Amino acid sequence: MTRTTVILLVSLASFGCASSGAARTNYVYHNDADPVTNRPVHITQGPMPEGETFTGSYHSQQVGDLYLEQMNDIVTGTYEYDRAACHATGRLEGRVTGNLFRFTWTESQAACGRLQPLTGHGFFLFWKETTDDGAVNERLNGQVGMGENDGGSPWSAFRDRVRRMPPAQSNTGGPGSVFEDANAVRPAAPSSGGTAP
Repeated sequence: MTRTTVILLVSLASFGCASSGAARTNYVYHNDADPVTNRPVHITQGPMPEGETFTGSYHSQQVGDLYLEQMNDIVTGTYEYDRAACHATGRLEGRVTGNLFRFTWTESQAACGRLQPLTGHGFFLFWKETTDDGAVNERLNGQVGMGENDGGSPWSAFRDRVRRMPPAQSNTGGPGSVFEDANAVRPAAPSSGGTAP
Protein backbone atom coordinates (compact mmCIF):
# COMPACT_ATOMS: atom_id res chain seq x y z
CA MET A 1 0.00 0.00 0.00
CA THR A 2 1.34 3.45 -0.87
CA ARG A 3 1.70 6.30 1.60
CA THR A 4 -1.03 8.31 -0.21
CA THR A 5 -3.49 5.41 0.09
CA VAL A 6 -2.81 5.07 3.83
CA ILE A 7 -3.35 8.81 4.40
CA LEU A 8 -6.61 8.66 2.41
CA LEU A 9 -7.87 5.66 4.42
CA VAL A 10 -7.01 7.37 7.72
CA SER A 11 -8.79 10.54 6.57
CA LEU A 12 -11.91 8.58 5.56
CA ALA A 13 -11.90 6.69 8.87
CA SER A 14 -11.65 9.99 10.77
CA PHE A 15 -14.51 11.44 8.74
CA GLY A 16 -16.64 8.36 9.43
CA CYS A 17 -16.02 8.63 13.18
CA ALA A 18 -16.80 12.33 13.28
CA SER A 19 -20.09 11.92 11.48
CA SER A 20 -21.19 8.96 13.63
CA GLY A 21 -21.24 11.01 16.84
CA ALA A 22 -17.84 9.84 18.14
CA ALA A 23 -15.67 12.22 20.14
CA ARG A 24 -14.18 15.11 18.26
CA THR A 25 -10.47 15.67 18.41
CA ASN A 26 -10.62 19.41 17.81
CA TYR A 27 -13.35 21.61 19.27
CA VAL A 28 -14.13 24.88 17.51
CA TYR A 29 -17.05 27.25 17.88
CA HIS A 30 -17.79 29.34 14.81
CA ASN A 31 -20.88 31.42 14.28
CA ASP A 32 -21.23 34.20 11.71
CA ALA A 33 -23.84 35.82 13.96
CA ASP A 34 -23.17 35.13 17.66
CA PRO A 35 -26.55 34.56 19.36
CA VAL A 36 -25.70 37.22 21.96
CA THR A 37 -23.81 39.99 20.13
CA ASN A 38 -24.83 39.25 16.54
CA ARG A 39 -21.14 39.61 15.58
CA PRO A 40 -18.99 36.87 14.05
CA VAL A 41 -17.31 34.63 16.65
CA HIS A 42 -14.55 32.07 16.14
CA ILE A 43 -13.15 30.33 19.24
CA THR A 44 -10.78 27.40 19.19
CA GLN A 45 -9.69 24.87 21.78
CA GLY A 46 -6.50 25.94 23.54
CA PRO A 47 -5.03 26.91 26.91
CA MET A 48 -7.22 28.45 29.61
CA PRO A 49 -6.55 32.17 30.08
CA GLU A 50 -4.11 32.81 32.93
CA GLY A 51 -5.69 32.54 36.40
CA GLU A 52 -9.13 31.50 35.12
CA THR A 53 -11.39 28.51 35.82
CA PHE A 54 -14.95 27.68 34.77
CA THR A 55 -16.20 28.37 38.32
CA GLY A 56 -18.80 31.12 38.44
CA SER A 57 -22.34 32.19 37.78
CA TYR A 58 -23.33 32.87 34.18
CA HIS A 59 -26.33 34.16 32.32
CA SER A 60 -27.41 32.35 29.18
CA GLN A 61 -29.94 33.52 26.62
CA GLN A 62 -30.92 29.91 26.06
CA VAL A 63 -31.57 28.73 29.66
CA GLY A 64 -31.23 31.71 31.97
CA ASP A 65 -28.92 31.29 34.97
CA LEU A 66 -26.13 28.71 34.89
CA TYR A 67 -23.86 27.90 37.86
CA LEU A 68 -20.55 26.06 37.42
CA GLU A 69 -18.02 24.81 39.98
CA GLN A 70 -14.58 23.51 38.97
CA MET A 71 -12.48 21.24 41.18
CA ASN A 72 -9.20 20.30 39.47
CA ASP A 73 -10.29 19.11 36.01
CA ILE A 74 -13.90 18.22 37.01
CA VAL A 75 -16.75 20.69 36.55
CA THR A 76 -20.31 20.32 37.80
CA GLY A 77 -23.13 22.74 37.24
CA THR A 78 -26.83 23.43 37.51
CA TYR A 79 -29.39 25.47 35.66
CA GLU A 80 -33.12 25.96 35.68
CA TYR A 81 -35.55 27.82 33.50
CA ASP A 82 -39.24 28.38 32.82
CA ARG A 83 -40.63 28.06 29.33
CA ALA A 84 -44.37 28.58 28.96
CA ALA A 85 -45.90 26.74 31.96
CA CYS A 86 -42.98 24.32 32.24
CA HIS A 87 -40.23 24.52 34.89
CA ALA A 88 -37.09 22.58 33.98
CA THR A 89 -34.02 21.84 36.10
CA GLY A 90 -30.71 20.64 34.72
CA ARG A 91 -27.31 19.37 35.76
CA LEU A 92 -23.99 19.33 33.89
CA GLU A 93 -20.93 17.19 34.70
CA GLY A 94 -17.70 16.80 32.81
CA ARG A 95 -13.99 17.34 32.42
CA VAL A 96 -11.87 20.31 31.45
CA THR A 97 -8.87 20.38 29.13
CA GLY A 98 -7.50 23.92 28.78
CA ASN A 99 -10.42 26.18 27.82
CA LEU A 100 -12.59 23.20 26.79
CA PHE A 101 -15.31 21.80 29.06
CA ARG A 102 -16.92 18.62 27.68
CA PHE A 103 -20.00 17.56 29.62
CA THR A 104 -23.01 15.32 29.92
CA TRP A 105 -26.28 16.98 30.84
CA THR A 106 -29.48 15.72 32.43
CA GLU A 107 -32.64 17.80 32.46
CA SER A 108 -35.78 17.09 34.48
CA GLN A 109 -39.10 18.34 33.18
CA ALA A 110 -41.09 16.37 35.75
CA ALA A 111 -42.99 19.53 36.69
CA CYS A 112 -44.29 19.55 33.10
CA GLY A 113 -45.44 15.92 33.17
CA ARG A 114 -42.40 14.41 31.39
CA LEU A 115 -41.43 11.42 33.53
CA GLN A 116 -38.13 10.50 31.86
CA PRO A 117 -35.30 13.05 32.08
CA LEU A 118 -33.73 14.36 28.90
CA THR A 119 -30.01 13.62 28.49
CA GLY A 120 -27.23 14.53 26.14
CA HIS A 121 -23.69 15.82 25.67
CA GLY A 122 -22.19 19.21 24.94
CA PHE A 123 -19.14 21.41 25.16
CA PHE A 124 -18.19 24.95 26.13
CA LEU A 125 -15.11 26.94 25.16
CA PHE A 126 -14.12 29.66 27.67
CA TRP A 127 -12.79 32.90 26.22
CA LYS A 128 -12.49 36.61 26.96
CA GLU A 129 -14.03 39.25 24.74
CA THR A 130 -12.97 42.89 24.78
CA THR A 131 -15.84 45.16 23.80
CA ASP A 132 -15.60 48.41 21.82
CA ASP A 133 -15.65 50.41 25.08
CA GLY A 134 -12.73 48.38 26.54
CA ALA A 135 -14.76 46.21 28.94
CA VAL A 136 -13.74 42.55 29.20
CA ASN A 137 -16.46 39.92 29.16
CA GLU A 138 -15.76 36.34 30.17
CA ARG A 139 -17.78 34.10 27.90
CA LEU A 140 -18.78 30.53 27.18
CA ASN A 141 -19.70 29.46 23.68
CA GLY A 142 -20.38 25.91 22.62
CA GLN A 143 -22.95 23.44 21.46
CA VAL A 144 -25.30 20.95 23.03
CA GLY A 145 -26.89 17.85 21.58
CA MET A 146 -29.29 15.07 22.52
CA GLY A 147 -28.08 11.56 23.31
CA GLU A 148 -24.51 10.83 22.26
CA ASN A 149 -24.26 13.85 19.95
CA ASP A 150 -22.27 16.72 21.52
CA GLY A 151 -23.12 19.25 18.86
CA GLY A 152 -26.09 20.82 17.21
CA SER A 153 -27.67 23.69 19.09
CA PRO A 154 -25.53 26.69 20.09
CA TRP A 155 -25.26 27.49 23.80
CA SER A 156 -23.69 30.74 24.98
CA ALA A 157 -23.30 32.47 28.34
CA PHE A 158 -21.69 35.52 29.98
CA ARG A 159 -20.00 35.20 33.37
CA ASP A 160 -21.44 37.59 35.96
CA ARG A 161 -19.07 40.26 37.20
CA VAL A 162 -20.26 39.50 40.76
CA ARG A 163 -20.59 35.80 41.50
CA ARG A 164 -24.04 34.70 42.57
CA MET A 165 -24.87 31.45 44.34
CA PRO A 166 -27.47 29.05 42.95
CA PRO A 167 -30.90 29.32 44.54
CA ALA A 168 -31.71 26.78 47.25
CA GLN A 169 -33.15 23.70 45.59
CA SER A 170 -36.70 22.90 46.60
CA ASN A 171 -36.67 19.44 44.99
CA THR A 172 -39.77 20.42 43.03
CA GLY A 173 -38.89 17.92 40.33
CA GLY A 174 -40.37 15.07 42.37
CA PRO A 175 -38.87 11.62 42.60
CA GLY A 176 -35.88 11.22 40.34
CA SER A 177 -35.19 14.94 40.18
CA VAL A 178 -31.64 15.79 39.17
CA PHE A 179 -31.46 17.94 42.30
CA GLU A 180 -32.25 15.26 44.89
CA ASP A 181 -29.89 15.67 47.84
CA ALA A 182 -26.92 13.36 48.33
CA ASN A 183 -28.97 10.34 47.24
CA ALA A 184 -29.30 11.57 43.68
CA VAL A 185 -28.19 9.26 40.93
CA ARG A 186 -25.84 11.35 38.85
CA PRO A 187 -24.39 10.56 35.44
CA ALA A 188 -20.80 9.35 35.54
CA ALA A 189 -18.14 11.92 34.68
CA PRO A 190 -16.60 11.26 31.29
CA SER A 191 -13.30 9.45 31.12
CA SER A 192 -10.22 11.44 30.28
CA GLY A 193 -9.55 9.14 27.34
CA GLY A 194 -10.26 9.88 23.71
CA THR A 195 -13.87 8.66 23.71
CA ALA A 196 -17.03 10.69 23.94
CA PRO A 197 -18.18 11.67 27.43
